[in-house]
Amino acid sequence: MNAELLACYDKMRPHLTCGKPEPPTVISEVESHRRYWRPAQPRLILLAESHVYTRGDEVGRTVQWTGGLPDGLPDSFVRLVYCLGYGENSLLPAPILAPKNGGTPQFWKLFYSCLHDVHSNGDFHPILKSATTEQKRIAAKLALLRQLQEQGVWLGDASIAALYSPQGLKPAYPHYLAALRASWDGYIKAVIEEAAPQGVVCIGKGVRTALRDRLDTLAIPWGTVPQPQARLSTAETHQVFRALRAATREPAQVRSFTAPWAGPIAAPDVPPDAGTAG
Repeated sequence: MNAELLACYDKMRPHLTCGKPEPPTVISEVESHRRYWRPAQPRLILLAESHVYTRGDEVGRTVQWTGGLPDGLPDSFVRLVYCLGYGENSLLPAPILAPKNGGTPQFWKLFYSCLHDVHSNGDFHPILKSATTEQKRIAAKLALLRQLQEQGVWLGDASIAALYSPQGLKPAYPHYLAALRASWDGYIKAVIEEAAPQGVVCIGKGVRTALRDRLDTLAIPWGTVPQPQARLSTAETHQVFRALRAATREPAQVRSFTAPWAGPIAAPDVPPDAGTAG
């Protein structure tokens, strides 16, 4: 674990109030997964809240796939969308049953919408369990991640540590805000400045509320779309998909594409039982 990441995690610990904080190994492995998929030159950063709480005994499980994983891809299990074992128990040496290894299909849909015009839920069939075989689905997910990398789209989290448990527990709102701000000040701001994207999209109005003043100090256009778990109509959900598709094409115009969600927000838009990017 690099020194900056560890120092930031230590400052965040008092605000991680949903049970025992994750071991530093988890924080380091999450960062490894994220760094693997970093584009050579990020154009658009999707800034979500955090991965989902991962236990120390879970991170030791090795992700394996008969189709063969790319060279250098981290094979540790973490509850993060970039980990192919998250939501795919068949890729683990032993299934994770409690807490359920449910994965995050909502974020796979957001990824897909960055690169494709979405007309109906049927468009997502290649990456969903309900519609395809494991071999085809994992191959499609890997292809999607490679395409996002090539197009300069990178998912980051505002918090380096998990803010949500798999059961939906989350910090009290003051601790939630303090954790996000400590993470930004201690680590994430430097990551974004070094990446120098053309645009940033906050995934969730909670991120926007916590970091708005800090994002405004960057010389980078930014906007917000609702969490994919937010209570949206079908029409509103597809509006989010269109905004992400447009922002991928023209990241510097992200403010105009996310204008429908630019109003003042006082609290996160996540229902009590929802997770985040993990």
